[in-house]
Amino acid sequence: MKTRLLLQKVYTVSSKREKPRLWLQHLVCEAANFKPGTDLFIRVNEEDKTIMVQNRPYDDGGDVHEVSVSSRVNRVSGQPRPLVDASGEKFSTVLCIQDKIEISVYRNGDYGQVIVRPLRFRLFESETFGSPADERLRLLSICAGSGIGSSLFVDTSYYTATMEVELEEDSASVLKHNFPYSFLFNGDLRDCNTVAKADVAFVSLDCAEFSSLGNLNQGYFSNLILGTYKILKAAEARVIFYENVPQFYQSTAYNDLQQLLSHEFPYQVGPIRLESHAFGSIARRDRSYAVSFRDKEDFDLFRIPKPPAVRHKRLKEFLDPRSTVHVWKSLDRWMDSFKSKAEKNNSWSERNIDKTFVDENATEIQCIPRRYRSHCASNSYVLSDDRKSWRFLTISELRRIFSIPEWFEFPAHIPVYRIYEMIGQSVCGRVIRAFANEISSVFFRRYAIEETPKREENNDHMKFSLDQTGQIGFVIS
Repeated sequence: MKTRLLLQKVYTVSSKREKPRLWLQHLVCEAANFKPGTDLFIRVNEEDKTIMVQNRPYDDGGDVHEVSVSSRVNRVSGQPRPLVDASGEKFSTVLCIQDKIEISVYRNGDYGQVIVRPLRFRLFESETFGSPADERLRLLSICAGSGIGSSLFVDTSYYTATMEVELEEDSASVLKHNFPYSFLFNGDLRDCNTVAKADVAFVSLDCAEFSSLGNLNQGYFSNLILGTYKILKAAEARVIFYENVPQFYQSTAYNDLQQLLSHEFPYQVGPIRLESHAFGSIARRDRSYAVSFRDKEDFDLFRIPKPPAVRHKRLKEFLDPRSTVHVWKSLDRWMDSFKSKAEKNNSWSERNIDKTFVDENATEIQCIPRRYRSHCASNSYVLSDDRKSWRFLTISELRRIFSIPEWFEFPAHIPVYRIYEMIGQSVCGRVIRAFANEISSVFFRRYAIEETPKREENNDHMKFSLDQTGQIGFVIS
């Protein structure tokens, strides 16, 4: 039976009763359609060093072990989520305690199969596989988070999600929920050895290494660049799109990545620093973007998105209906706490709070960070009509502010605080859509040009760059 690879997860083998533990977590079981209470059939192949687990009996019988799918009730949703927790000497020929293993999930309708094996990894080679039946532009997302950025590309109707790479398991479960047929790698990207072919790669590496709100390690102690390069090289995309904080583009990590990619992607646009408020968003978000091209023809066709002449909406256009019941907090109590910091010489006491409390007529609010639910002068909160109370923006309000597609969902098992964090870590929908549309336009216009009589082949191998003002220059490496 032909199956489709939907998920790979890498983790370290633990022990149970001093034996190697076969531990299939919720995400793996849900992707494989392993439902609580159903029987699974396990076959150990010592020669191939694999453990095969599936939800149907094997046609040829043989040495097969059976286990039942267990479950654990999720505290948020109150619903059981499946898991498999088995151990025994029978797994010791494949699994070694403290070694890394890769778990691959394959599906065909209700049939699900999981293959467990020691991690396969070649430093300079990767396994690749082709495109899905949907022949839109294939999108690969590295450090995809919960997938809000990917959803904005897909929402243009010109892209199909082909692969996502994400470390955090709860974010990965949101990705799998919204892109059930895309290949998801859940683990450290430096362990990723199977890569889907793509047309466009969306790279949004963790900004905590470079942001003033993060640890400013600049990637020196957790260098993801080499792993990112390996994935990008294997995907063979035509275009790479970067989104990050402005400091990222001055880092050694980014320069190293550009140097590694210089032969495959000699044409570079940016970095382009854009404020989301200029694109009509009510929330500020200062980010820089860059686009790398494999072909000069694509580079020549690309147009840098320009801020449109838009009317900035008022906050009230994003708020929930007035009938919605909210939890309000005392403004006086917040101000007392804020002022007390001045007595302790706390630097936050000097922050400007003009946009900390905003009413429904505001046309600009501060950037929504990951820790939006904290009490901080750098956040923006909704002020009551009598100006005596304040509240947090709700998730539904933030969805409208970030222009998150209506079809994008957070599964019921994701806690509210994590949804806030995932949205705060995401991207400005207006800016990302603008770049997504311009990149897809390159493919369409290139196709239209190539339908006409071909021009003489361009043998120019020099490197070019295009800055934010539209000036073309030579790149000296």
